[in-house]
Amino acid sequence: MILSHPKLRWPIAIWIVSLLIGAAIFNFSLNLRMAAQSRLIAERSAADAAARGVQEAPARLIQDQADTALYSRIRNSGFIGPEKRAGWISTLAQTQNRMQLASLAWHLSPQTPSTLAPELYVSRMVVSASPLDPASLTQLLTQLRTSAPGRFSVDQCTLSLDPDGIAGQANCQLDWWTLAQHED
Repeated sequence: MILSHPKLRWPIAIWIVSLLIGAAIFNFSLNLRMAAQSRLIAERSAADAAARGVQEAPARLIQDQADTALYSRIRNSGFIGPEKRAGWISTLAQTQNRMQLASLAWHLSPQTPSTLAPELYVSRMVVSASPLDPASLTQLLTQLRTSAPGRFSVDQCTLSLDPDGIAGQANCQLDWWTLAQHED
């Protein structure tokens, strides 16, 4: 056979060793190329994400500013944090003077947790005022909404007019809402 010939043994052995070394070098360089391709793909993905981030940055900045402004308005309105009961009552007194109401009485119930959301609390206030007509009742509620610290919803409101139908007494139930989150 060919390997038994003494003059061919060394050249064949060198050739086999060369093939093995060549295959190992080829495998090593192929692994290096694959790792470089993986890094290139990862770097392109990161560059694409960064480019998208740069393109979206102005819109995000505008949205963040709008969200911050909205949160500030809500926080400054008295909705977030402890109840501002004294502010509600003083606004009622100021409104009574401003509207020249003969009587304005209120009863404020203790604060209770709401079932609508965690950390949301409600306090029921019953307000009676006279003399009022429909327009002045709307004015009274508008004055409370714009001047009192906090947010309320009208649970019910009735207006009983006197016999001549001009003015009468209003009885309203207001629910004052607060979110008991920690202020920044």
